[in-house]
Amino acid sequence: MKNYKYLLIDLDDTLLDWQETERRALTETFRERFSRELTVEEVEVYNRINAECWKLLERKMITKDELKVKRFAEFMEALGIFGSSTTADGTPMYRDLSADSAELALVQEINLDYMQRLSRTVVEFPDAAPVCRALAQKYRIFLITNGTDWVQRGRLAGVSFVDVFESIIISDEVGCNKPDPRFFRGVTELTGDEDPSHYLVIGDSLTSDIAFGKAIGADTVWVHTRDDGKEGTSEYAIGNLWELTELL
Repeated sequence: MKNYKYLLIDLDDTLLDWQETERRALTETFRERFSRELTVEEVEVYNRINAECWKLLERKMITKDELKVKRFAEFMEALGIFGSSTTADGTPMYRDLSADSAELALVQEINLDYMQRLSRTVVEFPDAAPVCRALAQKYRIFLITNGTDWVQRGRLAGVSFVDVFESIIISDEVGCNKPDPRFFRGVTELTGDEDPSHYLVIGDSLTSDIAFGKAIGADTVWVHTRDDGKEGTSEYAIGNLWELTELL
């Protein structure tokens, strides 16, 4: 194990349960706006659509504003709220909402309502607080997260162990998303240390966290608490957060 100085730890699905956070905010939004109780299967449809949109954002194929519209336009059409249209083989065909359409306005309202609920929802993984407090005794810890600044700041205000982080770097405030190596500037401006060998990047996403670590030349720890059958390319891989204290 190298003599790392800094731990760069991802937030969602690493320390906080993003899937449960998302489920709560989503179901509350559709209950209030449409008096509709989303099923487990419907929530899974949204999860898939949202994940695909974030992958497009990571690859710079859409903007953050386009993501916010695209995910709910596709989800609401999948629910039949806009009616549904399909190709000859039954594949959903989503409409391109015009800038002045009532449907676009509704999608934007739903997205804002959802994000406001997200900003008030915090679901910590049980081991996150004790593990982070233990690591803070030995390392300088920075939280690195993609997301909307006011949503993430709102959620972090309710995190019981937020005090262990020396600073919090959010993609909206840096001006780019992980895995873009420019995100690293948001860290080095705080530490004054540009040597990637001094950093260890810890996170659950192979395409965001681990790819970011690779892009800046730092070692990585892949946290795969949800076994999805994927194989990572990180220097280290752990199945639960407590393994971090053993590793480090």
